[in-house]
Amino acid sequence: MRVIWLLAFLLLVSQGFNAFDVMRYAFVEYSILYQEFLDSKGTFYPEYGYPSKEDWAATGPMNGWTQGFFPGVLWNLVEYNTTRESLKRAVDVTAPTAPFAKETKEHDVGIVIMSGFGNGYRLLKSPEYLDVIVTGAHSLATRYSPIVRCTRSWNSPEGFLVIMDNMMTLEILFEAANQTNNQTLYNIAWQHTNRTMFEHFRENNSTYHVVEYNETDGSVIRKYTVQGK
Repeated sequence: MRVIWLLAFLLLVSQGFNAFDVMRYAFVEYSILYQEFLDSKGTFYPEYGYPSKEDWAATGPMNGWTQGFFPGVLWNLVEYNTTRESLKRAVDVTAPTAPFAKETKEHDVGIVIMSGFGNGYRLLKSPEYLDVIVTGAHSLATRYSPIVRCTRSWNSPEGFLVIMDNMMTLEILFEAANQTNNQTLYNIAWQHTNRTMFEHFRENNSTYHVVEYNETDGSVIRKYTVQGK
């Protein structure tokens, strides 16, 4: 594996760098990661890379919130250079994440599913991919409170917690609503967006990371930050 990394690096250096080299570099790197995916029998999903470490920290297709990024990159590479091999890689890596569309205990379903199946549907218009997107949207909708007018982020007995990151999950609601003419899904995403704009921003346009709401009457209990300044 170390030899492959070295050869890939030397190949890119010898060719010089321009705007297209970013995609060429990604194509080479993710070819290596795809082989690791195959070697792991479909359980290897790169999560974090550190300059001081040789190997990626990895997760699985149903763990965490970053597993959609691997298929998402591969779909972007399909768009950059559509070949039978690039398409196969994207399809292979996307498929194991499908069960996450039924996840109702996490708010990250939109990020995971839209990165892989969302990009795949955008390029292929596959009805099977749309089914996964719609399933994911309905799963996320179960976390919506009409009293708070937001979808719940973190599960907590202390209050209804909504984080700014939740804005990235709303794409799945809008996409499913547009594709199936489901006004309910659209309204959930719209209400969450409006409440976030009103509650999460400070006067200087910086944002609170977390807003804790009262689940009974929808009032704000407190605003604070866990990740960030």
